[in-house]
Amino acid sequence: MVKTEKKVDRRVQYTKMFLRESLLALMMEKPISKITPTELCRHAKMNRNTFYSHYNSPEALLESIEVELYEQIRGSIERPLKNGSISSLLTEICQAIYEHRDLCAVLFSDYGDKDFLRRIISLAHERTIAEWKAAGMENDGDLAEMFYNFSVNGSVSVIQQWTQDCTKKSPQEIAQFLERASYCGLQGFTSG
Repeated sequence: MVKTEKKVDRRVQYTKMFLRESLLALMMEKPISKITPTELCRHAKMNRNTFYSHYNSPEALLESIEVELYEQIRGSIERPLKNGSISSLLTEICQAIYEHRDLCAVLFSDYGDKDFLRRIISLAHERTIAEWKAAGMENDGDLAEMFYNFSVNGSVSVIQQWTQDCTKKSPQEIAQFLERASYCGLQGFTSG
């Protein structure tokens, strides 16, 4: 009985892997909203019943890919999030993205999910605001939120470009750039 379960698990894993690879390949050419289950199954060389036994739509498949990646990245940054600096946190985020660069290149592309990267970076929201206030940022919550949104959107743009450029720079270099750009901007909002 155990051997049968393992065999089924491997088949399911193999099927899901093929579906994921096919979806990502198609997303390099067009947005998720234009990918049909039929097209996805044709690309994966499997029938629609197999697809529907695991997912109810290409969007559901994409969501499962994103949830898995998000959890992996969140797990890798948990320690720096609790007691590390923003610098170490940015480095861990960039390192996790680098380790999944092929997947991220698709997810952060023109046809990918624009909010996914923001969700990853927003894991550090409270920690970042607290560190800025400790550095002397003016005690204005709205100002901190506006600057945070400005920094996140700039960081998203830099990371998207980095993943599209085949990650020519190291994760550490990208993290240092983001930290430095943020620090320079922060200087305009600190007292003294």
